[in-house]
Amino acid sequence: MNFQGLAKIEKPDFYIDVAFRKANKRAGNVRSKLQGKKLNRMKKSKIIELDKIATVKQSLINQMDNILTSYPQTAHLNPFYLELVKSTLDYYMLKKSLGALNWVKKQINILFRNYNEKIKKSKNLESINKYRNEFYGRAVSVIKQVKKNLEYLEHARKIMKEYPSIKTGMTTIVIAGHPNVGKSTLLKALTGAKPAIATYPFTTKKIMLGYIEKKIQFIDTPGLLDRPIEKRNKIEKQAILALKHLAEKMIFMLDPSETCGYLIQDQIKLMNEMKKTLKIKTIVVLNKIDLASAEQMKKISKLKALPISAEKNKGIDELKKKIIVLAQ
Repeated sequence: MNFQGLAKIEKPDFYIDVAFRKANKRAGNVRSKLQGKKLNRMKKSKIIELDKIATVKQSLINQMDNILTSYPQTAHLNPFYLELVKSTLDYYMLKKSLGALNWVKKQINILFRNYNEKIKKSKNLESINKYRNEFYGRAVSVIKQVKKNLEYLEHARKIMKEYPSIKTGMTTIVIAGHPNVGKSTLLKALTGAKPAIATYPFTTKKIMLGYIEKKIQFIDTPGLLDRPIEKRNKIEKQAILALKHLAEKMIFMLDPSETCGYLIQDQIKLMNEMKKTLKIKTIVVLNKIDLASAEQMKKISKLKALPISAEKNKGIDELKKKIIVLAQ
């Protein structure tokens, strides 16, 4: 899903100015069309002012609709993205703010029907102008009442634009393991191309995406799946739960050489934590086997793991086959 297309949310005066400019432009066009027609001043004035308030009404409603339709309906969001919304935003305030725009539409329609009828029944020019100005004033008041809601929606838009654009309908495999075990190198070896980089709101780093034949999606999440649960803050824990909704499989990488800077027993502990947390099918991979000593390899001899060297492209074809079978 792509949130990069969310339109910027402006301040109330912006939407008011747009509506009034359209109304004045329309009024000029209507005046031109009425020239030469045998209508008295009262009749012409009614036609022009009715058209102006109708234009203001429709412009404001259309602008609110444009905001509402640009935002994805939370009820239809993939659970992964719904978790992101709830973890990074005030979910109640988001829904309240979107609801406020629907309230604006309703109020503007009510005002229009009221003042449209008043202008039609007016007996003099003064009352026509009075009702037009009253409609303008009350419409402006309605828009300004949702100033804080518009501000919050703009705040939410900036955060949501940072959400990763992930294909939620595709078989997805997350790559996990301690830092420096070779996750990004593996991603490149598997996909045969430089991974795409996307932002992720829970970490200062970027997530990396890769694909096999546009059928299998790989995600490397630096800063998320590389530390014990107890060392994470609340938001990072929620991020992992979000991934739980997205990832169907996991590749967990171990570095038996310990050149990554972490003891193998700590790596195995993290692996068991992630397997328990995500509860998805897992392929365990032993990377950097060319750097590991016989003694180090002996420590993990009981593990059902696939030995590879992502750097030297050893064991990658076998891993690909295993992934394809697992993804079916």
